[in-house]
Amino acid sequence: MASKEYHKAYCEANKEKIKNQRKAYREANREKIAEYDKAYREAKKEKIKAYREANKEKAKVVRKKYVEANKEKIKASLKAYYEANKEKIKARDKSYHEDNKERVLLVAKAYREANKEKIRDWYKSNKAKVYAYCVKRRALKMNQYEKLSADDKFVIEECYELSQLRTKRMGFAWHVDHIIPLSKGGLHKPTNLQVVPATWNLQKNNNHQEKWIG
Repeated sequence: MASKEYHKAYCEANKEKIKNQRKAYREANREKIAEYDKAYREAKKEKIKAYREANKEKAKVVRKKYVEANKEKIKASLKAYYEANKEKIKARDKSYHEDNKERVLLVAKAYREANKEKIRDWYKSNKAKVYAYCVKRRALKMNQYEKLSADDKFVIEECYELSQLRTKRMGFAWHVDHIIPLSKGGLHKPTNLQVVPATWNLQKNNNHQEKWIG
């Protein structure tokens, strides 16, 4: 009993020290820990499954509480993982979509049906992003798209936001135009975009490569 009390008191008095020791151990033994965890899960599959089934609600509450308390930490961790594994994630997602086309379509359809209002509100609040994405898809289909940096993507979205702002402020429609049309070999990138009056853009169509001078 005295030993338990001593251990508890020691842990309380040395929280940071113990935390740092455990962190250092995990950093130095990542592979070993991963192998041990994998072997344990394989050996205790049924036991783990039974426990999860019996404690669904409890686990949900604990997970929700953890997420609420660690939003920024989780966000940063996910972002760092994505940055470090972009190609791996893209390849995995592509493979999954290819192998599960019907399921992906059904899940997407079910989500749209259950979230119509939410999706409609998002579209209304993010018109510039929607337009930028739609044009990007068109450019991809026409093989007129090159890989863009984060800054390039930001500038493109700004172009569509500017067209929305001018439309609202000036009372007539503005478009984002490809100076060299996609159909004529132009690329979907910032240096090939200009914000122009819709009437001018519709008259231009794909007939020329002039810049608009307002």
